[in-house]
Amino acid sequence: SYDINGQFYSTTTIYGYIKNKSCQISYETLLAIMNSSLCWWFLKNTGTVLANGYFRYKPTYLKPFPLPIISQKKDKEIKDLVKKLQQEDDIMIRKHFENDINQKIYDLYNLTTKDINIVLS
Repeated sequence: SYDINGQFYSTTTIYGYIKNKSCQISYETLLAIMNSSLCWWFLKNTGTVLANGYFRYKPTYLKPFPLPIISQKKDKEIKDLVKKLQQEDDIMIRKHFENDINQKIYDLYNLTTKDINIVLS
């Protein structure tokens, strides 16, 4: 999640991320990347499984996941979709936005249809 008000408190088992000042990617786009099916696929294949099949989202597990070089235009497109998703209550419309965001993330990483099918399997 993304705390725009700075009111969230983290305990010892919850991690927060603050982007490096040199990072030009918006927090919304970073949120989209970290919540994408591609990133979840990466974590499932490189992280450790907890009880009941949950995965830890520790910085050490996420660090090897590369961030693509993103143009300002692409960043804005994803950021706008994330904002629309955050404001939407309808589950079907939210799913549509999630699919659009995932496709944009796949495009950032130049995934082929075969690659996408592996991620989704």
